[in-house]
Amino acid sequence: MVQSQIVHPNVQITEITREFCSAASKLTAGKLVKDEHFTLYEAVSALEIGDPKMDSGCSAFDADIDEEFDPARTVSAEEMIWLMDQLMYREVAWHMGYPLSQTLFTSIHIERLLWPQPKQFSDACFWRDRPNSRGAPSLLHDVFQPYCVGLIKCCDLVLSMVASQHFYEEEDFAPQIYNRPLLHDFSVREVMVSLQDARAFIQNSNLPQPLKGALKDRVDARSAFLQLFHSCELRERPTEPILEENLALIKTIEETSTLGRPTSTVMFTLKMQRGLASSVPPRPMIVIEKDKALPFFRQLLTDTTTAFQMLDITSSSDLLVAYQRFMAQTPQPAVYVRALLQSFLNVDNTVLGRFSTNHFISQDMLSLSLPSALPLDSNNSEIEDIPEDQQIELGAKVNLFLNRCGQSFLNLFRTYCLNRCRLRRSMCHAALEWDQIQAEAEDLDAFVQSVQDEQPIPYPNGEEPTFSYSFSSWVYHYKLIQLRTIHQMGFELSIYAPHEFAEMYWYLSFLSNSHLSHLERISFFVSSSRQVDAPRRDKVQIALKRLYRHFTWIKATEAMAKALHRVFTIIQRHGHLHKPSPAYASDRLRYELRMRPFLNLSIPEPIEFDVAHQSCSLQDLPDELVLEQASSLTQTARKAWEEVLRGGWESKPPRFAHPEAGPVGEGRGKTFAPIVDSEWTKDVRNSMKACIGTAIAIAALSKALQVPGNATAGKGISGLKVDIPPVGDRDRWHLAWPVPKISS
Repeated sequence: MVQSQIVHPNVQITEITREFCSAASKLTAGKLVKDEHFTLYEAVSALEIGDPKMDSGCSAFDADIDEEFDPARTVSAEEMIWLMDQLMYREVAWHMGYPLSQTLFTSIHIERLLWPQPKQFSDACFWRDRPNSRGAPSLLHDVFQPYCVGLIKCCDLVLSMVASQHFYEEEDFAPQIYNRPLLHDFSVREVMVSLQDARAFIQNSNLPQPLKGALKDRVDARSAFLQLFHSCELRERPTEPILEENLALIKTIEETSTLGRPTSTVMFTLKMQRGLASSVPPRPMIVIEKDKALPFFRQLLTDTTTAFQMLDITSSSDLLVAYQRFMAQTPQPAVYVRALLQSFLNVDNTVLGRFSTNHFISQDMLSLSLPSALPLDSNNSEIEDIPEDQQIELGAKVNLFLNRCGQSFLNLFRTYCLNRCRLRRSMCHAALEWDQIQAEAEDLDAFVQSVQDEQPIPYPNGEEPTFSYSFSSWVYHYKLIQLRTIHQMGFELSIYAPHEFAEMYWYLSFLSNSHLSHLERISFFVSSSRQVDAPRRDKVQIALKRLYRHFTWIKATEAMAKALHRVFTIIQRHGHLHKPSPAYASDRLRYELRMRPFLNLSIPEPIEFDVAHQSCSLQDLPDELVLEQASSLTQTARKAWEEVLRGGWESKPPRFAHPEAGPVGEGRGKTFAPIVDSEWTKDVRNSMKACIGTAIAIAALSKALQVPGNATAGKGISGLKVDIPPVGDRDRWHLAWPVPKISS
């Protein structure tokens, strides 16, 4: 029996070494010990203890274990410039998605400021373990320490913004703080005061002017970053002059980075990972190069400032275009900017701080399909003519539907704020949700028809009479937008192989044609409302104008898709873009894989493989006719894109008076949302360039088709060289339109 030894009235020590060794000797080598109190996770973790590759706290075989890190060690001005720049580079790495354990938390200065957790602002200092040892004022305490505190507070504001919105941890951002709260409990004002004091200290120092200016610029830049992130938290718009000043600071930092000199002692080390509350093995330190880090900061500052232009938009359709184009920039905005745009969708429980969700979606419906049962359309005589009890029931069902699809509609905007790969994947899931919403909208339409005694109208002329189905038409319109986006992003993300381009462009033309037919149907029923009172006639004209804008864009897309479908069909007929023939794959399986996002939809109905293959092959048409059709379609697409460009991106809808609507933005001029206008115009012009490139390819194919002789002699289309520029190549005019480059 083991006897306990009392060493303190409240502490007993029991020696169990002999008993433990005896029990352990009865276990066979390699046996894993676990029970209900010692789980498999704990057992495997125990195996990893002492393994340098898996245990960040392991000190075995560490030659530098006795090395001490002193963050209070004096550094020169040159070394401080180097330290500030290194922290900036690691801050960029964190923004790019690397965890703090591999970036900023490798700094011995950051670790000292954060651990133990400061209880008051004065605790965040380098002399925490020896508060009485601090001597005279120094650059380390009066400049570098406030700089590090400001950097940590910037990270806290960024983390708060990103964590409050939708993001994907493994793809976009690493939010773990490893039990190191980033000075969250301290105000921005306290940090700003310390940075102002640091600037004054530099100004009054006896440093040489170049070093003084370099340090001052870095402190000013940190103050500017902190103020910018704080303004975003408060939804206060940064001004363009401030952006120009901040960009000038970045340029100055880049020019003066050569003044920095690495420290003689270690200031960044992976040994800091040993103290972090983490279950992951040690990972290497990440530092972004200066040539990438500073341009990233420029883009971050620019995108953060220009993102506030979204708040000027008063139309849901314009806002969707703005989100699409802003997030399609190359490179894509940082995750912080994407989170900021998501936050605009819920400003004090309103969209853009101006509209309630129901009003936002009702406005969009009213400007597209003109449902007569919308509560926003308060002057509608069709509602006033029905009994009061039916009015109440109708209003309740409409509000229930608006609540049902409201979040799905806002999630469409949020989806565009995700990274490009996740955007496509999320839309594949959302398509099924919108398919269900469409079924519910059809039930609502049926109820509206019975309550309002709607009379069917023959459509098309001479066909069976049918109803307008205003609500389900609106849902189907947005579902088709998402389906086209899913399909076109397959080209942007290089999901489709070149030998699949003909099939994929054929299906894109099918989706576009379905959308065009749907818009024509909506236009027909909206036009049938012209005989009503004057206010409603005005709304009819607005809806028709918006429908025509959509029609023009989709017409250009359809014509372009049909033209490229024919070009790739001819190329494949003559032996180019060979299909791989692995034993485990087939055309049918590949088609099912590509159509997977569309197979479970009720409408548009899935197309069987045999039907799709026959329609796509154009086997009944000779090469000359196919190329002639492609040439005509290219001209149609180019004219349509020119018309789209003339119309501009902004629909200029009416500003509906609503009691829940806040102050509306100022009048729209040439400078309205310039970032959206620039990106949208560039996208359309690139589409026009793709049209020109397609026409050149068609001309080359037509010329080769007329050459006498056979392919074995190196003549004809078979003897041509076909290259498809990859994404990022200067000859890839548009991400979604990979045009083949034909050469002899």
